[in-house]
Order: sequence, then C-alpha cells, then structure tokens
Amino acid sequence: MGISLLGNFFLALLARIPVGFALALASFITLWIMSDVPLTVGAQRVVAGMTPFPLLAIPLFVLAGGLMNAGGITKRLLNLADAVVGGMRGGLAQANVLSSLMFGGISGSAVADVSSFGRILIPAMKQRNYTAAFSAAVSAAAPVVSPLMPPSIAMIVYGVVSGTSIGKLFFAGLIPAFLYIALLMITVHLVVRKRGFTDEALLEAKGDLSRIGKTAPADRPRFWRSLYEAIPALLMPVIILVGIRFGIFTPTEAAAVAVLYSLIVGAFLYRELKIKNLIHSLVDSSMVVGLIMLVLAAAQLYSWALTQGRVPQALANGLFSVTENPLVLLLLINVLLIVIGMFLEANAAVIILTPILFPLAIEMGVDPVHLGVIIVGNLGIGLITPPVGLTLMLSAEIARVNMVSAIRAVWPFLITSGIFLLLITYIPQISLWLPGWLMP
Repeated sequence: MGISLLGNFFLALLARIPVGFALALASFITLWIMSDVPLTVGAQRVVAGMTPFPLLAIPLFVLAGGLMNAGGITKRLLNLADAVVGGMRGGLAQANVLSSLMFGGISGSAVADVSSFGRILIPAMKQRNYTAAFSAAVSAAAPVVSPLMPPSIAMIVYGVVSGTSIGKLFFAGLIPAFLYIALLMITVHLVVRKRGFTDEALLEAKGDLSRIGKTAPADRPRFWRSLYEAIPALLMPVIILVGIRFGIFTPTEAAAVAVLYSLIVGAFLYRELKIKNLIHSLVDSSMVVGLIMLVLAAAQLYSWALTQGRVPQALANGLFSVTENPLVLLLLINVLLIVIGMFLEANAAVIILTPILFPLAIEMGVDPVHLGVIIVGNLGIGLITPPVGLTLMLSAEIARVNMVSAIRAVWPFLITSGIFLLLITYIPQISLWLPGWLMP
C-alpha cells in the first residue's frame, strides 16, 4: 500500500493535479485496489480531517493576518525594520530579513510573507543595485522563520495530530526563530561584502516606503517614531502568548481575539481598514483557508491510508535496521524531512509524517515539543530547497528571474539553514528551555 500511495501521488503531481486533489486521489485509488475498506469510510476520513476544534484557529489566524495587512501593518513593520538596520551596509537586505521576523508573528505563513513583503522589497532591492537573483534569494529565505513564529499554522497542525500542547509549541518556536534570523543576517552581511552590494547615498528617511534602505544611522527620531507606530502591530503576538500562558484563553480562542484586535487596530488606530479593504481581506482569506483546509483534509485521509498499510512501522523498522544510534537516527529524520519538504506542502507533510515519526522519536527519547520544532523547521527550509522550493519559486517570479539563477543565489542561505537545523536538532534546550520555564 505504501508503494501504491507514493506512486499514485507522484503520478498525480506529474499530471499537474493540485496537491489536495492528488493526495485524495492517490488515497482513494489505493484503498479501492488494495484493501477491503469501503470508499465511504475514506469520505468520512476527509470530513473528519477538518472537524477537530483546534483547527478552527487556522482560518481565524489567516483572517487576522489579512486584516492586519489591509489595515496598514506591512508598511509600518517595514519602516521599523528599516529604521533598525537600514543604516547598515546592505541595509535593505537586512530590513527584508528583520521584517520577516516581525510579520511572521502575525501571518504564521511563509508564503503569505513572500506575497506581502516580496512584492514591495524585491523591486526596491533591484532599484538599489542588488541583483534580481540575490533579491529573490533573500526574500525567499527570510520567511522560513514564519512557521516557527507564533501563531504558526504548521505548529497548530502538528499539535492537533500529535496531541502536543499548542501553547508549548508556540513558545518552543520563539528562540529557534530568533536564532535563524541572527544566522541569516550574518549570512546576508557576508554575501553583501563579498559581492560588493551597497546601499548608496544613505539619506534621511521620512517614513515612506520609497525610502526603504536609505536610513542614516544617526536618524534616531525616525526609529522612535517607527517603533511608536508599529507597537500596536507588534503587540498582537504578545497578547496571544500572554493569554495562552496565563490560561486566559486557548489557542483557538486566541485566534478569535486576534481577529477582533486586528479589526480594532486597522479600523480605529491606523484608520486604514476601510469597507473595501475589509471585503478584499475576507475574500482573500477565504480563498487561502479553502486551499489550506482542502489540503489538510486530504492529507488526513492519506495519513490514515498510510497507517492502514503499516507504512510507519515499516519505515521505523527500516531506520532501526540501519542504526540504533539516536544521533544518526535524528540525522536520517532530518534528511527525510528535507526531501519531503522539497515536494510536499508543509501542512500536508506535517499530517502525513507526524504519525510516522512520532512513535519513532518517542522510542528514541525525543521530547514531542522538540520533535515539533524539528519537523516544522525542516519543512520550512524545504520551501527554499530545489527543485521545487515554493517560496523560492514565488520570489523568483516576482523578481522576474529564471529559477536556475535563483537556485545559485540561494545556496549560501541553504548552508546557513543546514547549520541552523543541526543546532536545533542536537541542542534540544534551544527549543525546550522557554516552554519548560514558562509552561512547566
């Protein structure tokens, strides 16, 4: 059954069938040919894949991100990031990285980050004499942090599938997220120096997006002004985490609070969320949620079919036959996750792989929260890994550069990502210290 499920799925992808339909089609064909399970049971599993109450947080967080974006959040976060690092060499590229950290705590989606910031920053970087390929590579690599930052959609999905505390997972992703951004900023600095990129004529900025990357280091008043304007936006992830930590609301209820907070900030504080923008956000969010939930439901069916075919047990036995050394097994798990992340949408991969890897990790003594960070971190990096690399493809399209050039430019960031994976894999306390301290 495992061979049939994988073979049918890849055939469907080669036929350019969307991922959600490809997963469902592969599952139904395999169940029909190779099992006695009625296909009506498969239909029931599809519906069951969308019914867990914690999954309600996903459409609410997606809507909150859409409302904050329409309400003027994007440009304020960009102005703040530019005020912090715009005076550095390669300041615009560094602002690109830092803004992804800020916006990741609102959107929870790497693809949403590329769509929002990439369309602004990639053209701006090209105008400031960065190559199109480097602009695309930075804009693709920076949003990898989003699945680690709360409220992370991938963390919610992992928590639902594995039964792990979503609150602990949210806190567990914070330090790895800051670590990834720090490593990425170092990499950007080294590449900018080697390639000779520089932001010319650092001028005093006036807070408009056209001046991104031109901030003088001495422009302190602009920093405080940008910080003041961005505080309402930056407070949203703080409210979510504090509310979850002190039991004021569950992660699902936190998502509803985020929507209400987004409406208040956009409509009454920033005063940019008009009726037209609101309707546009509702439509866009509905389309995104529809795509996500379709993939999640189909992935639940696919995962159940894999379990019926005892694929998790076979894979575990295969890995243990190679080695029983936990360090080597963790390395093999990372390789598996990277390869899967190249081809499969992250949330679907979480649903499919968690039932396979969870029992194996528990047997090795890996903490479920630590495993969640490893899985989500790997699949996030899969978004920039050739040959598919969803965020890399999207940023290359925005930059109007061919995929080969984008792949060449992204290699320094892939090396940095590899170092990051080794750190979070073999130093568990990077992920476990904060949730262990705040939510023992």
